[in-house]
Amino acid sequence: MKDCNHSNVECLNPYELIRKYRCNTCGAVMMCACDKEHGEKFFPHQLNFGHKLETQERIPVTHGFHVQICQECRGENPTSTPVSSTPGRTSKITRYYWREIAFETTRRFYEQYPDKNPHSLDEFNFPEDRKKIEKEVLNEIKKLHDENPKYDYSETTQSEIIEKCGVEVILVNAVHEKGQDTKVRIVDGESRKTVEEFATDYFINRGYKTLETESIPFHVIFGIYMWFIIQDINDPKNRLVSFGSRSDFDEGFATSMITTLLPEDFGTEGYFKRREKSVCQHIEKKIEDIEWLFDYWLPYSHDFRQYLWAHRQVDVDKAKNVIAILGVEKLKKVLKYLVLNYWENFCGWPDLLVYNKSKFFFVEVKSSNDKLSDEQKNWILGNHNNMQFEFKIFKVGKKRV
Repeated sequence: MKDCNHSNVECLNPYELIRKYRCNTCGAVMMCACDKEHGEKFFPHQLNFGHKLETQERIPVTHGFHVQICQECRGENPTSTPVSSTPGRTSKITRYYWREIAFETTRRFYEQYPDKNPHSLDEFNFPEDRKKIEKEVLNEIKKLHDENPKYDYSETTQSEIIEKCGVEVILVNAVHEKGQDTKVRIVDGESRKTVEEFATDYFINRGYKTLETESIPFHVIFGIYMWFIIQDINDPKNRLVSFGSRSDFDEGFATSMITTLLPEDFGTEGYFKRREKSVCQHIEKKIEDIEWLFDYWLPYSHDFRQYLWAHRQVDVDKAKNVIAILGVEKLKKVLKYLVLNYWENFCGWPDLLVYNKSKFFFVEVKSSNDKLSDEQKNWILGNHNNMQFEFKIFKVGKKRV
């Protein structure tokens, strides 16, 4: 439509640096003019296509840049799109203002170093210089946020999630010490233990066995039991992908390339919606003799597990122990939860799997000042809504000496 004013648009993927918008009236795909200078100077490779968040479908830009497309340019309050908490990016400032920080850091870097090539991403070849600039930008944005916040930081709190999901919190007080590596150690008689070791001993003394889990053994489990359906050669969305060998990376070798099939929307909510019937049939009909199937499918799942960083033998061994504890019906719950939205659900699994002959439950271990991460809160909600596994938090409080 030539006369369309594009007044009704939706952002295809708010996590792209140069965002693309689709007009719900005429179907045009475009970018906001406020990103034009930055996009053309630093990200020309991102201007021809966008990727839909739910499916990662590659969508061509049809109408270039237009004025008053984004919320801010329309005079509206921008929707907050915080990224997950990761090492070096745990504060709310860095999580909510990630895009603003990236834009301004890049702009200032090439302003200070005009001989560097922005199209070659030279800024990342000088990490110390870039980090210094990023720190300056971060401090300025903190001040701006204090004076006139752009984003609302409201999130579901740890306490609200614990109450909503009916999580039992086991509180045990003990003396805390800081080790030479700055990690907390728990004083237990003459011993100094990590909080996980302290929790493990607590449950062993009560007749349980424990297995340290966290997330990676579940990546292995997903890779082994789901490669057959995920890499289905009849899936029209499948395409060849290449990536560096994770095993070579671990060994410090020159990384050889692995080429395998993966659907372009793998790991998204859209993938499950698109293939729900086939995926559910696979889980219900093929996942039966789980220990035999684990061994049989292990070599066939090699490439897929490499892609998922689920390749190390120690994690494979741990995954095999996990399935023996869970049993077939609980294993199916794990697979269904992960395939719903793999990239959303694959992190945040608890520290320990605690079990005896008659039961098992998951335990997240926290020292006195530790808080649940966003991924852990997401897992607790996901477990409550989908898997309903028994789950506890083991909190080591500070004991007064």
